[in-house]
Parts: sequence; C-alpha cells; structure tokens
Amino acid sequence: MAWKESDARMAAYDVLARLGVDPPDLELLRFGENALYAFPPRRLVLRVARPGTSAEHVARTIEFVRRVAAQGMEVPEPTTVAGIDQPVVTSTGVVSLWALYDIDRDCRVSAAELGGLLRHFHDLAARESALVDEWDPFDLIRPRLAAARRDGIARELTDPLESLRTRLESAVPAVRSVLGNGVIHCDMHYGNVMCLPGHRLLLIDYDQVALGPREWDLVPNLVTYRRFGMSDADYGAFCGAYGYDLRSSPHVDTFVALRELGMVTWLLQQYGTSAAIDAEIELRVRTIAEPGTRATTWSAR
Repeated sequence: MAWKESDARMAAYDVLARLGVDPPDLELLRFGENALYAFPPRRLVLRVARPGTSAEHVARTIEFVRRVAAQGMEVPEPTTVAGIDQPVVTSTGVVSLWALYDIDRDCRVSAAELGGLLRHFHDLAARESALVDEWDPFDLIRPRLAAARRDGIARELTDPLESLRTRLESAVPAVRSVLGNGVIHCDMHYGNVMCLPGHRLLLIDYDQVALGPREWDLVPNLVTYRRFGMSDADYGAFCGAYGYDLRSSPHVDTFVALRELGMVTWLLQQYGTSAAIDAEIELRVRTIAEPGTRATTWSAR
C-alpha cells in the first residue's frame, strides 16, 4: 500500500499539537522517502519519516548532522524545542524538527559546485564512521519489491525487477572500490542541495548515510547524464571538481544498475496513483536493462 501524504501530515499535526498549536495549514515541501512540512510561524521544518523507519535511526541521523556541522560542513540545522524530545514517535510516523530557511528560488547549483560539495563531504564525514551502518544497497529495494508483491502489482512489472535484484546481489560482493570505503551520503543529487540567499549551499537529506564505496555517491550524476539529458560539459565539470570519472570504474555497470533499480522501485511505491506515473513505471521497467552511458530518457518524478 502506498504511503499516503495525509498520514504524514497527521504525524506533523500531532507534534505541533504537543507544542500547543492548533492544526495549521502546513506547506508541503517534499514527499518522497520523507515528507517535509514548513511551519513558518516557528521557523520550523517538520520531517516525517516513512513508516518502518526506527526512532533510533532518526536520532543517529540528527547526531551525525550535528557532528559534520561542527566540522564545517554546510548542513541544515536540527532544532531544539522546549518540551519536545527528538525524534517524536507518533502513530503515523517518526518526526524530527529542523530549521526553516529562506530559499533563493532563482539559484542554480552548477555541476562543478555539486562535485566540489561531494568532495568536501567525503573529506569531513570520514571522521564520523562510528555513527553509520555498513552500506546495504538493497536495504530499501527489498521491502519495496515485497510490498509490490503484497499489493498485487502485475508480475510483468515486478518480475524483471526481481530478476535484476537477484543478479545484482550476486555481483555486489565482487565490487572493489578504487576510491576506497568511507562515509557516503547515498543520495547525492541536485535535489539534495539547498541554495540560500547569497548562494550559500547546504547539503541535505542524511537518512541513508552509510559506510561504503565512495563511488556510490558519484552514481546519481552518471545516471542523470545517462537518463535525464545532462550535457557532456556538465558531466565533465562534475567529474573534474570531484576528481574522478565513474565511467573509468571496472564496476560502473553494477553501480548504475543498482541506482536505476532503486529509482524504479522507489517510483513503484506510487503505482496506481496516476496514469502518468504508471506509464513512467512501465517505461522504466521496459528499458532498465539497456546498456551504455546513454540510454532511453526517463522523466523526472
């Protein structure tokens, strides 16, 4: 069953009620692995974790962010609110509280800036490995596919994904990192960089942070190049700023297939919510096994 935004909103309402606030008209900022709501009167963002996320995991994420911030990483700030112990466990989600920032809507993060930001994160986060778990690229994929089977989604969609998962589970143990293992963000893309006035860039969304091959954080940009029309110049600028082109990795095909499988299974959770999303899922399943650094274009969802 798809995670409903209304359930996430009720979790946010629950926390605000504990602060003595009547249910307000919260602004939905984002709905994906988490739901983010802005509450401007208190300059708060309420972050609601997807069902099944443990309170311990959310608490460790908050501590990790505080530590990398203390080292000089530009990150969003967890807030301290009197009368609230974070994270807050509600009947419809685990909620954490963060500072609300003013966003520069006209700002565009360049490919070189993203590559430099990633390099900076890898350098600083390496010191916080004790706070994170070992990388498991199937940690989210397995339950998504299990849920799709329970929900009766057509096997024409799920079988190719299950088959790819099985092949990749056999391939991953043979992966050897050229860049070395370290603390990785695990979802390093443009949507996870917040641009504030003055072109101040914050790296956000640390729920998947783990200890694993640093190449994994370069994969989203290669998939953007492969599937979403990134130019040769931008891809080259990203690689130049970071200092490595993932296409030279002997395991590039495994890394890309893993990322694309994750993207398809993430969208599969919304199957049946609209004809456009269903059509995109069907396109992705049909084309997921295509080889090469350029492949059938997917639409961002």
